[in-house]
Amino acid sequence: MKYAVPLDNRDGWNSVVGQHFGRVPYYAIWDETDDALDIIDNGSNHRGGVGMPMEFLAKYCDGVICKGVGARAVQLGNQLGLRVYMGAVDSLQETINSYKEGRLALATKDDGCKH
Repeated sequence: MKYAVPLDNRDGWNSVVGQHFGRVPYYAIWDETDDALDIIDNGSNHRGGVGMPMEFLAKYCDGVICKGVGARAVQLGNQLGLRVYMGAVDSLQETINSYKEGRLALATKDDGCKH
């Protein structure tokens, strides 16, 4: 499976995980099968592109790992077949390690931020 992680900067595994899921400048696309990493620009409408962030990411991944996300985004992600995990930490490497260790929670629409 491939997962998207919102990023504030583009520094490979040392990238900082962004607080604001849809408004970050970049997303890491992590392939858990071969531990490959690609960093892409946020091309959603929140950054001047097309589509809501979950719609944009659905073209690249099967799931999303973030610190927090709005309830509507969780619901849209689920409708698009994306698994949404919450509980990401400061760096991309730490976040991926947390996922591998089973420390991240699969989100429901009730878990989303109310914004």
